[in-house]
Amino acid sequence: MCGIAGIFDSQRTPSAAELAPMVRIQRHRGPDAEGSLVEGPIAMGMRRLSIIDLAGGDQPIFNEDGSIAVVFNGEIYNYRELAEELESRGHRFRTHSDTEVLVHLYEDLGAGMLPKLNGMFAFAIWDRRTQSVLIARDRMGVKPLYYAAIGSRWIFGSEMKSLLVHGSLDTALDEEALTDYLRLSYIPLDRTPYRAVRRLLPGHFLQIRRDGGHVRRWWDLAEWEGKLAEDSAVLEASVRELFDSAVHLRMRSDVPVASFLSGGLDSSLVTVTAQQASSHPIQTFTLAFEHTSFDETPYARAVAQQAGTEHRELTAATQDAIDLLPRLVWHMDEPMGDSSIVPNFLIARFSAEHVKVCLSGLGGDELFGGYSRYNEPGVGRIRSIFRHAPLAARWMAPHVSSWHYSWGEELKLAADRTQAWRAYLHRIQIFNPSALRKLGLAARGRAEEIFESLWNRFPGTDSVSRRQFVDQHTYLPDTILALTDRMSMANSLEVRVPFMDYRLVRLSQRFGSSLKQHGAEFKILLKQALGGRCPPELLNRPKWGFDTPLNRWVSQPGMVEILQGLPYGIAVREKLIDPAAIRALVESPQAIFRNARRLWNLLVLEVWLSVRRELVPPTISLRDLVSVYA
Repeated sequence: MCGIAGIFDSQRTPSAAELAPMVRIQRHRGPDAEGSLVEGPIAMGMRRLSIIDLAGGDQPIFNEDGSIAVVFNGEIYNYRELAEELESRGHRFRTHSDTEVLVHLYEDLGAGMLPKLNGMFAFAIWDRRTQSVLIARDRMGVKPLYYAAIGSRWIFGSEMKSLLVHGSLDTALDEEALTDYLRLSYIPLDRTPYRAVRRLLPGHFLQIRRDGGHVRRWWDLAEWEGKLAEDSAVLEASVRELFDSAVHLRMRSDVPVASFLSGGLDSSLVTVTAQQASSHPIQTFTLAFEHTSFDETPYARAVAQQAGTEHRELTAATQDAIDLLPRLVWHMDEPMGDSSIVPNFLIARFSAEHVKVCLSGLGGDELFGGYSRYNEPGVGRIRSIFRHAPLAARWMAPHVSSWHYSWGEELKLAADRTQAWRAYLHRIQIFNPSALRKLGLAARGRAEEIFESLWNRFPGTDSVSRRQFVDQHTYLPDTILALTDRMSMANSLEVRVPFMDYRLVRLSQRFGSSLKQHGAEFKILLKQALGGRCPPELLNRPKWGFDTPLNRWVSQPGMVEILQGLPYGIAVREKLIDPAAIRALVESPQAIFRNARRLWNLLVLEVWLSVRRELVPPTISLRDLVSVYA
């Protein structure tokens, strides 16, 4: 695991001094070693967190004749099998690292190597023969990569801050992207808060030559036959086989591998399966907050005891955790309105005191149907009824809007068969378009265009799978995987995600709603295939995961004062947001409680605007940061 950065300039050789700050600002991603290459039009470097081949895996790594070099962030889990294949074709290896596989594979196949990789990765391969660089990202977006084109120069890095320290980057804000952030709580697809910076999409590569660069897709979630398997027994066997393989591959390491254990189904399955594959007790880690009903430790203890792990728990004080927000937002590089960044950071920091690598159950919900928003039976039945009575839907909508905005909108959308994508967007948005206009945002944003396009690209007809398809392109890589990467790497901890094995992803596309959700039952096939590995009380417990008691957080006395200072903050002073709209959200404790998610979004934006230019993690607390507004 590493942080990488680089510069490609078609007109001159970049200097080592130009590259150095881009690499060193990512020291938290790799505290163990640093390496770089400056040659011709390329300067690229990395910070290393040593996991595999501790002595021989320093980068850059070269092929036999030195014509191909790589800097690499991530893990190639099937590297042993690939190395055997390459050695049989005459390649000579100098190390036992997974990184060296990349240069030899590229030597044979070029960009055609990418489908052979099973892993999480973002890497840059310099080819002296063609004077070009290949920059690629893994299929699901577990590892990040940002880039920008500036005249004759391209710059890239694992984190956006590595680009921001390069003096030539235009840091003008992208107001469309910020509108999308406030609506969704994240910025989707390739956009970032800065007009000049792009995120390399999952399953894509960027090829740069002296005459320019282009981005190409090398793996596509939509490229499957669209047919659903019908034999549930065969599917159950396939789930068991591929899940076990995914976990076992992610146990490959030259340092101990531990596991996050939330007490939910997904992390429990990962933990139990990892323990079964280990000859000694693995370490497991669980987080709880003081004075909250969101306590999963009893479930986690039951799993740890049954599996025989070496279990540790951390109980965090809520206000102390929230005070870390400036530091966490700095590490995120962009506004991210998911409050689970707090527990993700805390559990990563706690785990990093003991290990370098942890497994995670992330992704199980997006593959196997763990979210209620994928299939809300009550709303679905109402939509079905009113499809046959559209006039009744239009008449009733304004009357039920006063009960809850979403019900009124659902009924309006039920009258139009073509608006199913909009209904899903409506269900998950934080600020609706009307609320965004009240905030004074001039930019429309791209959320509707993105959701409609993805909805229509889905190759099948299954409704739950279609919603998952949208999430797998947006919420999963741009929120869940992004915050997991930043919060873990902020603590120099590698997190591996078995559910993101591309073989499991493809398998999840082969079964429909009936094996994912039915009524109040979720992840049906996953439970049928693997549920017997967990304590019985775990299978039907409420879903919490890394959820946080956000309404309670924002209602604490100290937080109320902080939120009431938002109308005087940077977002208002820079005329991004109308202060009157914020005042309406914080006019009373009841309003604050009711608008918790909206206010958290605004608070994170405010903190990001305050810390985005810092060159080191800020040590100021949230209370001190916003006290200047009082």
